[in-house]
Amino acid sequence: MKDLFCELIASAQERPRRESSPRDVEITAANGKIAVCIGVRRCGKSTLMEQHLQALEAQGVARENMVIINFADERLTGMQKENWDELYAAYYSMYPQKRHREKVYFCFDEIQMQPHWELFVERLRREENCEIYITGSSAKMLSREIHTALRGRTLTWELFPFSFGEYLGRSGIARRGHSTTYRMQLLNAWERYKAEGGFPEAFGQGTEWRRRLFQDYFDTLLYRDVIDRYNVSQPIVLRELARRMLSSIGSRFSVNKVCNDLRSQGLSIGKETLMQYMEWLEDAYFLFSVPSCTPSVSERFRQMRKIYCIDHAMAHTFCAAFSHREGQSLENMVYLALRRRSAEIYYYTTGKRLEVDFLAVEPGTQRHLLLQVSSDMSAPATRHRELRALQEAMAETRIQTGYVITEDASETISTPGGTIQLIPAAEFLALANPWTVTER
Repeated sequence: MKDLFCELIASAQERPRRESSPRDVEITAANGKIAVCIGVRRCGKSTLMEQHLQALEAQGVARENMVIINFADERLTGMQKENWDELYAAYYSMYPQKRHREKVYFCFDEIQMQPHWELFVERLRREENCEIYITGSSAKMLSREIHTALRGRTLTWELFPFSFGEYLGRSGIARRGHSTTYRMQLLNAWERYKAEGGFPEAFGQGTEWRRRLFQDYFDTLLYRDVIDRYNVSQPIVLRELARRMLSSIGSRFSVNKVCNDLRSQGLSIGKETLMQYMEWLEDAYFLFSVPSCTPSVSERFRQMRKIYCIDHAMAHTFCAAFSHREGQSLENMVYLALRRRSAEIYYYTTGKRLEVDFLAVEPGTQRHLLLQVSSDMSAPATRHRELRALQEAMAETRIQTGYVITEDASETISTPGGTIQLIPAAEFLALANPWTVTER
């Protein structure tokens, strides 16, 4: 195992650096802290870490001072507790002169796949002159160890597939512009983004290639990140649950109904088990659930949640009907734009049972955003329904500005309770931080 570690370390140091697109997430090290990056598989975590190492190299850090190990490598299958010492010994046998004299930068990909990793990382942090960066594709598996051996010693970032703003950057298009040419470029990129989604490997690929790619992602997420990791006893039920959630994007999801449907098909399953499966799918950053905004925690738990997917284009692949639902697809994109910046997101139901899609809280400031999503506001009935719900929510929450994210409408509406702004989706989703919409 020591020889293998030496090979992996040397190979990573010799590998040419890849050109990559900038992200809105910037990993920064803090003295004595371990930097943790969590996100769905294939969203670019390794590339983000590599960008950080490239920046360090530009500042004069030698490659020999960088240790990059991907623990998803099949050759590391079966690692035991004692093998961590061999990793430690491997690097310092290659560079014995660096120990306690030079800072070493350790970058560990998918480290949660190996046992006892947190004990090794803590010892490395405590005993060596180093900076440590770790990535993982499971919030629960990482957080469990972090909150035990590494409590208070980490800084965590989440990474998602490309936002529309990041997609523009990869396409070589600025996030803002005013010329007719820029507007055409923006709208063309918007149509491509709606079809391709945000996964880096899907960029510029055709429909059939993307379908195969997303199928592979779906299988890997289900089997490696949920079924194998949690030893799921009923994988058929999990797969069916995932598909039903995908068909419910932007809608309230009834666990009771799914449970009764599965039982009618002869599958023995309990509501608690289905809820556990939903939690595991969310831990893997595949599907997300949004609760109702109610002051009572118990009431929030009882009410149905709304469902969203890690990527709208991926959801299209597994739900043919969803690909024709422009409103739900747009709603999913808006959810992800908010989720990249905040985990405190709700849907809001007014006292007259009218629904507003999102009430989001900005971390650190407690500023609130009240957003409605409607792809087409041209029909008078649709316009009346969406604006009425938003006005009632604004009055009840005392939020003076509400927003409607639309496909292409731009308008400012004055109401007795405040201002409502209609914003084109491409403009809103190009923002690096959705809360800056308040500065328009």
